[in-house]
Amino acid sequence: MNHSRRRVLLTGAAATVTASAGCTSLLDGENGGTADDGNGGEGDSDEDETSAGEDDPEIAAGDWPSFQRTAANDGYTPSTAPTAEPSERWSTTLSGSISEQVAVVDGTVYVATDAGTVHALDAADGDERWSESLEGGRSQSPCVVDGLIVVGTEEDELVALDAADGEREWTTELAGPVAGPTAADGTVYVGTSDEPVAYAIDAADGDEQWSAELSLDAVDYPAVADDAVYVGVEEGLDGRLHALDRIDGSEAWLHEGARMQSPTLVKDDIVAPSLTVELLTPDGVSHGGFGFAGHVIWSPAATSKAVFAGSTGGRFAAFERADTGTDWNVEVGRRPISAPAVTDDAVYLTAGEPKLVALAVGTGDRLWARSLEGEFATGPAVADEAVFVGTDEGRLVAFE
Repeated sequence: MNHSRRRVLLTGAAATVTASAGCTSLLDGENGGTADDGNGGEGDSDEDETSAGEDDPEIAAGDWPSFQRTAANDGYTPSTAPTAEPSERWSTTLSGSISEQVAVVDGTVYVATDAGTVHALDAADGDERWSESLEGGRSQSPCVVDGLIVVGTEEDELVALDAADGEREWTTELAGPVAGPTAADGTVYVGTSDEPVAYAIDAADGDEQWSAELSLDAVDYPAVADDAVYVGVEEGLDGRLHALDRIDGSEAWLHEGARMQSPTLVKDDIVAPSLTVELLTPDGVSHGGFGFAGHVIWSPAATSKAVFAGSTGGRFAAFERADTGTDWNVEVGRRPISAPAVTDDAVYLTAGEPKLVALAVGTGDRLWARSLEGEFATGPAVADEAVFVGTDEGRLVAFE
């Protein structure tokens, strides 16, 4: 079972834990309380000034190449997506459950299922271009890097497939079942469970650049900064965040908390989702955070204006980073069940039932919602002027 889905099943146990992070909600260092239960500040949804996603020239505006789009896991895209009631561009059913975000690059959608198969589909009409079965394959967000599709398996392997035809380019054996990968500057960063180790792997040939022991099982998708790699680990309700030197993997610091999810980076902040959301400096010093009804068990999204996060209490909130007015907290029904995606105009998330929900980025007002088939849905990927979302029944839908 992949770590992200396992965390959902453990939510009942997590609910007995009292969140301990502070409630200084503003990321600019000013003190503040938790947001109220209604629609907060007036805010506007004008174009975002700057975000980690906008600063990455390697990613085309219409692409979503990996989990939360960038190596910072920020979930922001300058791409446009529907803000009015969308139409269904296409839908298709694949073998096996889809548990994690898809990747979309150069007009092709890449998706990995629990049946162990990686599929490449035309983003315009959903037609299959190729599929490749992997022994021990698992549903995770594929990582597209330098013309390769990189995925991990339960058989302790990191595998690279040619993006054009699915042909296997290289296979690297690691210490244990492989969590979700993150790529930056031609290197793939990934962790393992059972034998917890973090790795830096050359994307071109699969050669190991360095490895570092971890204290607990790695959770999916490290976050990568200029000089450091941040790897979340957990076991039961115990969670930690390792900061590793990007050049040699040596440990810079270790932060302890509750159940840890994949971290998010924005400007000079490390956003650590650990039942609440804690804010850390690059040196690992806590300088506040926020919490609200329920627990945060999914990675947040972040821009220069706000951090966006959902909770098991059925709330979704934007906590401002500066004096932008983007500060609100709204009810979305049954609990959010995914990391959100953010554009200049809207926030997209999946919630229980399941359904895909779009909220105005400046106010939290609901723009639209669409029901989905199944018991749970993946986080949305926004690319090619559409929103792509999968379900546990193997259904993949593109809305435009």
